[in-house]
Amino acid sequence: MALLASDTSERKVGLGVLGQYLKRTDPAFSPQTYGHSGLLNMVKTYDLLAPQQEQGGHWSVSLLPKAEGIAEADVPRA
Repeated sequence: MALLASDTSERKVGLGVLGQYLKRTDPAFSPQTYGHSGLLNMVKTYDLLAPQQEQGGHWSVSLLPKAEGIAEADVPRA
């Protein structure tokens, strides 16, 4: 997602573009494999992604900024 968004001035990509990229990188990709009815449903489950419905009804996706003030030492390790 970061790679795709870096090519745009708005730092976001269309949901269709994201889906095409995922299918191109993994032809077997399907949101249903991960328990989702569609790509939008899947994107909405990720805390770092922000889907937004644009004028005209299509959806775009952007990355949310990283939370400030969280030191690496504060992140629990598995």
